[in-house]
Amino acid sequence: MDVVVAGTGSMGAPIALNLLNQGFTVGVWNRNPARLQPLLDAGAARAMDPRDGCGAPVVLSVLSDDNAVREVFLAESTLSSMGVARSVHVNLATISPVLAREAADAHAARQVGYVAAPMFGGVPVAEAGKLNLVTAGRTEDLERVSPFLDAISAGLWPVGEDAFQANVVKVAGQVLIAAAIQSLSEAASLVERAGGDGRRAMEIYTCTIMSGPVHAMYGAMIAESRFEPARFTPALGRKDVDLARRLARTNGLQLPVADLLSDLLGEVLESGLREKDWSVLAEAQRHRKLSGQA
Repeated sequence: MDVVVAGTGSMGAPIALNLLNQGFTVGVWNRNPARLQPLLDAGAARAMDPRDGCGAPVVLSVLSDDNAVREVFLAESTLSSMGVARSVHVNLATISPVLAREAADAHAARQVGYVAAPMFGGVPVAEAGKLNLVTAGRTEDLERVSPFLDAISAGLWPVGEDAFQANVVKVAGQVLIAAAIQSLSEAASLVERAGGDGRRAMEIYTCTIMSGPVHAMYGAMIAESRFEPARFTPALGRKDVDLARRLARTNGLQLPVADLLSDLLGEVLESGLREKDWSVLAEAQRHRKLSGQA
């Protein structure tokens, strides 16, 4: 196999399909093997378990959080097997910058290449092969994996050799996206509560003062109350915002907007909307009233 995709959920599956469509021989692995069948039907091969080295010189992982990355790719057996194969591991997940640095050090100790390449772009962007990847790692490792990253992305944004820095940029960017969603939600709810046309307002904002792909996509979802299927859940959003808050605290910095966003996403999770897209912040905002008002 040319490359293995480890983690074939909502983002990993289209990444694997795009690699297949680009002519690569692709292996796939998931902790839940039942998730693999559509990709096997499309021409992918079943990869070896990471603890046995995955069976390819390049492994792209798309796991959900720090715990999953630590469990699968920092296991001694995984690092030993990948070290024997002189593999390069590309971590596409949004993880804590601290874990990114720990992972890079652990991989280097076992002579396994490590590239941090957290993604900007949701499921439709992944399906189109137009992700933007913030990359960090040794030059030789980046050169080795660049054909695979080029096949799934619209652009690579290198930030140096320190994996930590790629994940700093990513978690800070997640705060920007969450803030954009909440800002658009407040504008829509204000226009609607005052008797106006929220859809028209969103069209105006996202074509003028708030133009750009993030604002356009989420503005349309908010205007149409289109929160399913979930492209990114409130739980994942809060996880990312809290990663930024934790990093800020270790650097003696306060993030007032991120603190508020964490609380607002927490309200969404407690209200039973956890299976919706995180733009469901707009639904919570539409029902928010002044204290003391019925």
